[in-house]
Amino acid sequence: MINNTLPKGYKQSKVGVIPHGWERHELKNLIEISKNTFNPKISNENKKCIELEHISQETGQLLGFTNSSEQQSVKNIFKKNQVLFGKLRPYLRKFWKAQFDGVCSSEIWTINGIKLTNDYLFQFIQTSKFNKIANKSSGSKMPRADWKYMSEIPFNVPLIKEQEKIAKILTTWDNAIEQQQELIDKKQQLKKGLMQQLLTGKTRFPCFTGNWKKLEFENIFERIPSKNYQINSTEYLEKGDFPVIDQGKKFIVGYTNDKNKLFNNNGVIIFGDHTRKLKYIDFDFIVGADGVQLIRTKVNYDNKFFYYQLLSKKIPNTGYNRHFKFLLKITFYVPSAIEQQKITEVLSNADKEIELLNKELYEIKQQKKALMQKLLTGKVRVKL
Repeated sequence: MINNTLPKGYKQSKVGVIPHGWERHELKNLIEISKNTFNPKISNENKKCIELEHISQETGQLLGFTNSSEQQSVKNIFKKNQVLFGKLRPYLRKFWKAQFDGVCSSEIWTINGIKLTNDYLFQFIQTSKFNKIANKSSGSKMPRADWKYMSEIPFNVPLIKEQEKIAKILTTWDNAIEQQQELIDKKQQLKKGLMQQLLTGKTRFPCFTGNWKKLEFENIFERIPSKNYQINSTEYLEKGDFPVIDQGKKFIVGYTNDKNKLFNNNGVIIFGDHTRKLKYIDFDFIVGADGVQLIRTKVNYDNKFFYYQLLSKKIPNTGYNRHFKFLLKITFYVPSAIEQQKITEVLSNADKEIELLNKELYEIKQQKKALMQKLLTGKVRVKL
């Protein structure tokens, strides 16, 4: 049956309604995965080598590289402008558009467009549909994207001229995201430099001249039994009266309306048994999973000052250590209470500036995501 009420700019096809000037193809007709390999054991040539850990999650940014001469396993060869996509644990969403020739892990696909330009392909692999089918993976412990399954999934795509225009628009947003991230990185480096100077006494404010005291961890901190504030349930609400905190990256993992375990807080340091992550929290909360350690300073010591002190220390990766054995060995050099507060104020202001920039970065990413949803589905058409 022919649809006589098609929206403007759309057409009826054998497979349904699609935008004018667009075509529908199975993925295997849109892209191809290169099979060229490089064996570092039998080659004297040294190439830049990308492993999965060198690709940032969800950002399309490269974090670094190693040398192929240091590797033992066979690698995939990639060329400049090819698109790399991490097939191992595809839910991590690791992708990058190559800026140079090199080699990469065999767990990374090196992709070229057939009916897609590589600039458009880079945006295409970021879509929710592509990632949804990539996560229909094989294997449970080490899931990998299944090309045999993915290759037969159909997609609607524009012709080359529209692809080029769409890619150009979205690349502008990518550049804005990259610039914002670079600004955040610079601010973080500045803060790191401030911490190195202020927390060691190398740089002092003019009004402070007294000597700093040498103290041990036990002289400064007291531990709070986290079990007293731990909720039994692992079923958290998306919204609720009280946040539930964990030792992971997010810290706030959900909410609850049960106030029986509420920790009334005016500033406490959270330390992860497993992750060794540190976080300063100044709001009331309830503890979630095991492994959360709560510590705070004793009277006359600024809690947030010593949070920054702990951040500046190198906490060894010694594995699970519930009893803080390595923390107990740390020596601190401590200024007066007033100088502690002044240093904390400066570093807190730096944190607030970084936090604001991160919020702006999040908004830019959300705007690009919304634009992708419109442009890469044909809901909004570009002028050619």
